[in-house]
Amino acid sequence: MNKIVSVLAAAAVCLTGIEFANKKACALGEQGTDKIKIMAIGDSITDGYGVAGSYRKYLYNELTKKGYSVDMVGSKGNNFMSEFTDSETGESFTYDDDNTGYSGYAIKEYPGRNGILETLKSTDCLAKCEPDIVILQIGTNDVIDNHDMDNASKRLQELIEYIMENIPESSTLFVTTIPDVDPNRSGVYDWFSNYRHSADWQTNYPDDAAEENIHKTLLVYNVNLTSVVQKMRSVKILSNWDMEKDAQSTDESSLKGPQLRDADVSSVITDVKTQLMDGVHPNNKGYKLMGEYWAELIDSYLKNAPTVQQPDESKYNVSDLVKLQKYILGGLADTNSDMILEKYDINKDETIDVFDVAALRKILVKETS
Repeated sequence: MNKIVSVLAAAAVCLTGIEFANKKACALGEQGTDKIKIMAIGDSITDGYGVAGSYRKYLYNELTKKGYSVDMVGSKGNNFMSEFTDSETGESFTYDDDNTGYSGYAIKEYPGRNGILETLKSTDCLAKCEPDIVILQIGTNDVIDNHDMDNASKRLQELIEYIMENIPESSTLFVTTIPDVDPNRSGVYDWFSNYRHSADWQTNYPDDAAEENIHKTLLVYNVNLTSVVQKMRSVKILSNWDMEKDAQSTDESSLKGPQLRDADVSSVITDVKTQLMDGVHPNNKGYKLMGEYWAELIDSYLKNAPTVQQPDESKYNVSDLVKLQKYILGGLADTNSDMILEKYDINKDETIDVFDVAALRKILVKETS
């Protein structure tokens, strides 16, 4: 991301999907500048249903305070600067409101819902805007409708593939989990009607049973989302990387094409009673937590400064390499537990991937030479 280097040196949901895509290709900011272009893609939680600016205003403000020059881009907004005053702190700031958030939209279109994938294609905003960083948060409406959740991961992968194919090679796509919901609140109660009866409509389920099923569906979606992103990332790395030739390097920036990262916004929405406006959409308190999360994550990514910690080379042997390779290829049932991360996250980037395989190979080669 060449532009970012110079910058650093200076420093969901509407009930129905009736809002149609803005046909403008890109709400562009200042042309010819070294601003970091960020595109936020998603449904009403990105759009800001009931709370103008959603998390985007806090993201913009926090990154600006950190010294970054930011240009929010998208299919909507046309470089419109909005002003916000925090009623709790009294702080006022302006923010770039350009975005690609559409209330009521799903991953892909289906009866009653428009799709983000189709909207990206029809507006061609990715190619026209050429964002440096893309944030994708989508799937809340699919969960609300309980729409073919067995295939939600396939729809998401198709969407991710389209984005990756249409952003610059120096760009990065962050795909995040979706926040939890409070489905039995009166304002959103009817939105979750597909969970309140059996498929044949012969049995009605009590509210507590429906809520349990809703939370389970959302949790499974988030787990599958993270798995999809990590597997796609590993496949991309393996397809670009000659393990023998590049075994001495664990630098992902050397790979061809845009980078793909997973994120976990759901981790900051910890109290659905106080951080959600209506049981689905965050209030300003929740959005502020989301914006701060994104600002810290993006700041850390741009600085490219992971914690450096030398591994204890004496505790590894060839069997560890075999186990780690099987894990990466999905041949082991282990999860990213603290114990696994502690031992096998060798480059300490909080993810177990092929870069750790390369680092371990380097350690073992060193020990036998």
